[in-house]
Amino acid sequence: MASKRNPQPESPAKSMRLMRAGFAPLVVSALLTGCATVESVLGQSDEASPSTTAVVEPTSDSTDEPTAETVEESDGQSSDSTSGGEEEGDATPTLFDIDAVLAADADCPEPVSGEPLIIGYAADLGDLGVFADGPASQTASHMANLINCSGGLDGRPVEVVVGDVSGTDPLVSRDVTTDLLDAGAIALLGPPFPDPGFRVLQATRGLVPVLFTGSTEPALADASELSFLVAFNDTQGATAAAQFAQTKGWGRAAVFGAEGPYFGYNAEVFVSAFTSQGGTITASYPFVPQEQTDFNEAVAEIVADPPDVIYSPMLADQWVTLRRQLDEAGLTDVELLASDAFEATNGYALAGTDGIFHVTHTDPGEGTRLRTLLTSFADANGGVPPASPSMAALAGDAVAVVAEAYLQSKPQDPVALGQAIANVGLVQGVSGELSYDGSGAPAKPMYVHQVVDGQATLAAVIGG
Repeated sequence: MASKRNPQPESPAKSMRLMRAGFAPLVVSALLTGCATVESVLGQSDEASPSTTAVVEPTSDSTDEPTAETVEESDGQSSDSTSGGEEEGDATPTLFDIDAVLAADADCPEPVSGEPLIIGYAADLGDLGVFADGPASQTASHMANLINCSGGLDGRPVEVVVGDVSGTDPLVSRDVTTDLLDAGAIALLGPPFPDPGFRVLQATRGLVPVLFTGSTEPALADASELSFLVAFNDTQGATAAAQFAQTKGWGRAAVFGAEGPYFGYNAEVFVSAFTSQGGTITASYPFVPQEQTDFNEAVAEIVADPPDVIYSPMLADQWVTLRRQLDEAGLTDVELLASDAFEATNGYALAGTDGIFHVTHTDPGEGTRLRTLLTSFADANGGVPPASPSMAALAGDAVAVVAEAYLQSKPQDPVALGQAIANVGLVQGVSGELSYDGSGAPAKPMYVHQVVDGQATLAAVIGG
C-alpha cells in the first residue's frame, strides 16, 4: 500500500536544495552556448540545406531493435509538421492538447491559480549532467508556465520544483529526492545518468513515478518500480545508427568506445547490430570520455586500413578533435556517425563539425512543435533559447506524459499516476508521438541529422 506524502513547511536547508519554477533561466543557456537566437542554438537558418533523407520503418514490433524494411527518399528539408513528422491536422487526439499549450503566452497576466500539481525535477546540474538537465529543467518549468496560461490541468496549476542530485554522495541524492517528495511532488523527472538515477529510485522506493528525461539507460526502464524513460534507449539508438550506416552502403566501420554503461554499451550494441547486418568492424579503439584530446595514435592505424565510417558515443568537442586529426591525415572521405551525445553536448555550437551524422531525439525544423517551443522559451527569456534542442524536446515530452496520464486517470496518489503512465497509450509530445504499453520505455521515432554548413539537416527517421 502506497503511503501518501503531504507537503511540509520547508526548512532553510531544504529551501537551499530546491529551486522553484523560473530559477535563473538564462544562466545555463548562456554559459553553455553563448547563443542568443533560436537559429544559432539549433545550428539552423530558416532554409535548411538540402540532402537525401531516409525514412526507415521497422519490421519488428520490438522497441529495442529496429530493423530496416523500406527507405523513402526526400529532399532533406526539415519537417514542416507540428509534431516531429506528422502532417498538421493528422495528429491523433489526446486529452492533453499540447498544441494549444505551446501556443499559449507564458507571460499571460492571469494564469490559473489554486493548489498546484507539483512535478519535482531531480536534476543533475554537475559538470557533465548540466548539458542535459540544465536546459531540460528550464524547459520543464517553461512548460508549466504555458500549461498554467492555458487553464491548467483539469483546472489545477502546475509547478516544477528542481533539486540538484549531482555528485557521488548518495546522501545528497537521497536528501534532495526526499525534499522533492516532501514538497508534494506527484511525479519526478530524473537525471540523465544511471548512477544518480538509481539513487533517486532508492529514495522513491516505487512509490512515486520517475520519468528520466534525458537518460537512454535501458536498465532504468522498469514500470514495476514506476521508473520510465522518455527518450529512446541506448539499445535502440545504437541499433538505429548501425541500421542507418547499412542503408547508406557503409559496409566497414571502426568504433571508438569506453568502459561504462553509456560510452561502452552504445559501442558494443553498434558492433553487434552492424555485424549482424553483414557489416565488418575494421578496428575498435578505446577513448577516455570528456578528457581525451588526442586521437593521433588511433588515426595512424586508421590510415593503414580506412573504414567507410567511424562510429562513437564520444562528446561533441572530442568529435571536433578527431575530425581535425583525420583531415590532417588525409582521411577526409571517412564518414563520421555519432550518438545522441553529440547534440546533447552542444555539437552545433562548435566549429569543425560539418559532415558529422548523429542520432538524436527530434527534428527542430520549421513548423515543428519543437521550433514552437524553442521560440516560446526564447520570447519568455530575453531572446535566449534552451541550450540543447533535444533536451528541451524531451523535457516537453516528459511533462506531456505526466499531463496526459493525469487527465486520463485523475489519480488520488502518485502510485496511481505511475500506473496510469505505464498504460497511458498514446501521448502527443514535443518530439512527436510516443506511447507506453505497460513497459518503462516508450515507442517513439528516432532521427538522424547531418551537420551541413553548420546546420542540422534531417537525414533519416527511424521507427516510431
